[in-house]
Amino acid sequence: MKRKITYGLLTIFTIGGLYFGLRLSYGIFTPYNSLTAKQDIKNGQVQIIAIGLPYMPQVRQRLAEQYGFEYNYIGCNATTELLNGSRYYNEVVEKYLTDKFGQDFWTKFNAQLVSIDNRKKQKITIDDIKGKWYLNKWTMYHTLSFANTTVFVDNHIDSVFYSNYSLNNDTLILKENDRTIRYKNRIIAISKDTLIIKSLGIGADTLHYSRTKREWKNK
Repeated sequence: MKRKITYGLLTIFTIGGLYFGLRLSYGIFTPYNSLTAKQDIKNGQVQIIAIGLPYMPQVRQRLAEQYGFEYNYIGCNATTELLNGSRYYNEVVEKYLTDKFGQDFWTKFNAQLVSIDNRKKQKITIDDIKGKWYLNKWTMYHTLSFANTTVFVDNHIDSVFYSNYSLNNDTLILKENDRTIRYKNRIIAISKDTLIIKSLGIGADTLHYSRTKREWKNK
């Protein structure tokens, strides 16, 4: 009798251990695990499960669609079993895509993401911005004069100032004399005669400058 009870308890503990092991370690009872991944691929639903929001999510999704799969973003508040299940799910899908497109598929995929990101950013140089720019309004920052490392700013309130500056792709960075960053303002567009900045300093207005000085519009 005691032996039967002992075997019964061992069986219960074994089954319980297997259940919790499969549930926590492999996410076998979640919607995303290695078994459901194979079934989804068979049904033509090829997807990568993304916990949280990855780098460039919209661009990543559009690029993935070109290769016949998609990203399924399921948020950040995932349980341990969902995290583990998703990991095994993704391993199956990633292997499927690697077998389909080649061993270097993910290297190429990530390189394409970086290339798209770089194309989105304007790489503005000092030569592009150097010289005088006129807002042609009698207002704050109505004239900017860029040298190699400094910019002279003229105002309608009888105050002028110099600032050190640098460029980081499409961002104008204004600095103190000790090189402490004061402001970062995005350059929306720049051409031979046009400079459009998303505000300057702490301002909120988009500023449209020209190389040509004209009559003050609001004088």
